Amino acid sequence: MPARPWRVSVSSTTLDAVDLVDGHGARHAWMLRRFHDRARLADDPWYRPESEGAALRLLEGTGVRAPVLHAADPDGARLGVPALLTDRIPGHGDWDELDPATMVEDLARELDAIHSVGGGTGHGSGLALLPEYRPYYDPAVDGPRTPPPWGDTRLWERVFTVLDGPAPDAPYAFIHRDYHPDQALWVDGRLSGIVDWTTACRGPQAVDLARMRLNLVQEVGPETERAFLAAHRRITGTDAHHPYWDLVDGADFLLGADPPEGGEDRQAWSAFESWTARALAELG
Repeated sequence: MPARPWRVSVSSTTLDAVDLVDGHGARHAWMLRRFHDRARLADDPWYRPESEGAALRLLEGTGVRAPVLHAADPDGARLGVPALLTDRIPGHGDWDELDPATMVEDLARELDAIHSVGGGTGHGSGLALLPEYRPYYDPAVDGPRTPPPWGDTRLWERVFTVLDGPAPDAPYAFIHRDYHPDQALWVDGRLSGIVDWTTACRGPQAVDLARMRLNLVQEVGPETERAFLAAHRRITGTDAHHPYWDLVDGADFLLGADPPEGGEDRQAWSAFESWTARALAELG
């Protein structure tokens, strides 16, 4: 019979651990993920349980360390809110004490596996069920882009000028869309799984590289960010990075950014703006 030993509300979803013993005496560790934010269900195109369900079905059997989907209630007809029932991946999310070299190696290798799903072309039948990438920024909702009052005004005006122009051509593949260290679980210092596939879509691989590196440069430092990119290049034998997508993801980050408070926040913001300036310089 099922039990719920703990419950966690993760801002937009509620997670319930479900332990089930079947008729053969086998115990199953599952997770019930409920999408309880009705306002976001109505308005947010990236808060779609059906998209996460499609992504998890596509990932099954690929070797990507993602939860296995067992059941879905995408319209909430059975549970009152949309929900997904998946495996509960073992591990913890505390990556602060991990060996940085091992961490970036595992994250880069897993990202290569993710981008290979569906042949890496973005045209498989399963991939066709996923949405197409677009920035979080929506001018109809968010209004004109404006530099943050606490930021480098000239830097961000230059970024916005670039983003007002055409995007470079980029092959589309399966991407996580929000790939960063807090989406990873670890066991004995090694990666055990990647979670939170709600925003998975068809898009440029460079978007996943940008999101991971943006988080690493703020939370760990530029050396680890560069090590991740170098590991990804070595593992894949290609260079999927493009500084344009660094600017796109950096500008998206501004939508939820708060004024830096305290020394650590200011240091992280400075690292973020330095990372952004470097991307601009790479564009020439």
